[in-house]
Amino acid sequence: MATKKKALQIGAGMVGRCIVHDMISDFDFVVLDMSEENLAETKRLYPSVETVKGSATDKDLIAKLSADCDIITAAMPGTVGYLVTQIAMELGKKISNVSSMHGRSDEPYDKIGQETGGLGISMIGFEPGMSNFFGGRGYYKLDKCEEMYVYVGGGLPVNPRPPFNYFTTWSISDNLNQFNQPTTVVRGGKEMVIPALSEVMHFEIEEFKNLECFTSNGLGGLFRSFKDVPEMAAYTVRWPGLAAQMRLLNDLDLFDKEERMLGKVKQVPRDILIDIFSKKYQRQPGEVDMSVLKIVVKGIKGDDRVTYTWEIAQKEIPETGYTSMAWTTACTCGIFARAMVDGKLTGKGMLAAEKLAKDDDFYNWVMAEQAKRGIFYKEKVEVEKNVKLWEK
Repeated sequence: MATKKKALQIGAGMVGRCIVHDMISDFDFVVLDMSEENLAETKRLYPSVETVKGSATDKDLIAKLSADCDIITAAMPGTVGYLVTQIAMELGKKISNVSSMHGRSDEPYDKIGQETGGLGISMIGFEPGMSNFFGGRGYYKLDKCEEMYVYVGGGLPVNPRPPFNYFTTWSISDNLNQFNQPTTVVRGGKEMVIPALSEVMHFEIEEFKNLECFTSNGLGGLFRSFKDVPEMAAYTVRWPGLAAQMRLLNDLDLFDKEERMLGKVKQVPRDILIDIFSKKYQRQPGEVDMSVLKIVVKGIKGDDRVTYTWEIAQKEIPETGYTSMAWTTACTCGIFARAMVDGKLTGKGMLAAEKLAKDDDFYNWVMAEQAKRGIFYKEKVEVEKNVKLWEK
């Protein structure tokens, strides 16, 4: 029997536990989290893991726990997730991290990794993650990429429930960020920062014909990696009505992070909002979620105008015990973690999912691994023949 490899998982929430689930057949795990409740649930589900209570930003502790580990995997809120990547690079370790970078570039961590020998990939989940992977795949298949659009809805209820027609299956803090975080788009070849929710439009995918989407900060590193693409934007997908509700809360300044007098008490409006939504957004027993993703990449190939589309409406697989959002995110993190440990991905510094998709063999391997986990992305190619000839 082959000796198991070793991994340190930082974060024992639902996505963190699902990463353990994906990799535990081949890895012995140490799991680090500040929550005794999360650690106890992880131990209940996976008795063989070692659990440690501690901070995700305690460098000395992480150095000790990861000393003999082949890989660090991480699933933390974006407020601290980037620090986990930084620590891993400083320690010269390998890391596969699903956490949002909150708009930060990987460049500082890449420089650290180049010096220490660390190898990492950040934001490697459903979105960002597979969204970037498909965006890059389309880019490299074209001679000239002209447009790139990301549409994503993580953790949507299959059967919407008022008042918000949504429940959260991931970090409530990161969830709310999409409604007021400045949003980067590319228009006419220029990067622009616009308010979230600036543009709201109709959206449909598979049998779900009555959804809406709005501009949000979901491009990840795409606009940094592909600066020659003149049109690029990302949209969050939800059931109709939520964008208008969040606009109202924005207009009331309830997303503000600065403390102020509310009534006779000093309060941070956003803290109150998080507390309220933690209750209102709670998933009820029997509710089933789905995660939707559509990536559209347009451009020129030879004399033809070609559009590549990847899409999925992944419903929760009940027998897994995890939401679709956790499953699609964690499986992707686990797949790329294995690729680093097994030598499919090598080098030093930070890797970008969108650039890895250029390699046909690696792309096909990732798609096959996703399919093994019951995640089937559809690819469509549309061709307008001889467009360039007509333009001559």
